[in-house]
Amino acid sequence: MKTSRNTLEFKYLFLLIIIMLAALSSCKKDNDNNVNGQASIMVTNSAEGSAAQDLMLDNATVSGSTVAYAHSSNYLTVKSGDHQAKFVNSGSTTANANFNVSFQPGQHYSIYYTGDASTSSSSYFVTQDDLSAPASGKAKVRFVHLSSAAASTIDLGIATGNKIVTGLAYRAASAYYTVDANTTFLLYSSGSATASLRIPTTVHAGKIY
Repeated sequence: MKTSRNTLEFKYLFLLIIIMLAALSSCKKDNDNNVNGQASIMVTNSAEGSAAQDLMLDNATVSGSTVAYAHSSNYLTVKSGDHQAKFVNSGSTTANANFNVSFQPGQHYSIYYTGDASTSSSSYFVTQDDLSAPASGKAKVRFVHLSSAAASTIDLGIATGNKIVTGLAYRAASAYYTVDANTTFLLYSSGSATASLRIPTTVHAGKIY
């Protein structure tokens, strides 16, 4: 099925903005989570057309993990160690995506539900988050490619300079980058010198996105 350029650009814009904003609306470390045996997780639903999702660990729903499409939870405290995990439609126990995950005590993670619900191609992606503070007067940014409608690889840059990320694959995360406050980001098809769109996201000094 063909998708128009405008529709694709909307999907790029919508998902990237949601991920950048949701990724660290509550990025401050919680000292209570640095207790031995506990980790923190943030759950994001980026699967277009999906119902609200619950994350289950070892067949128990994680309290506070219910997220609608294009939304994220706050950081949630869970037991560290190895777990069997699955995403399910909220209120159901039937898995849309099954996977194993391991959490280290005192660490922070993001767990993404991704894919295209209309084609039953649901999947997941897990990252470990670095919540160390950026340099004074700067912001810290990481990019995660979660748009199943986008090109298989993308590049990202800043409006005042060169590309800072090249060849970012679907279900992959970039390194963290230190940028100035109010930096504007640009999205490219991999290898292209022409930006597909400008991402109107404002970043603030001292924050992590």
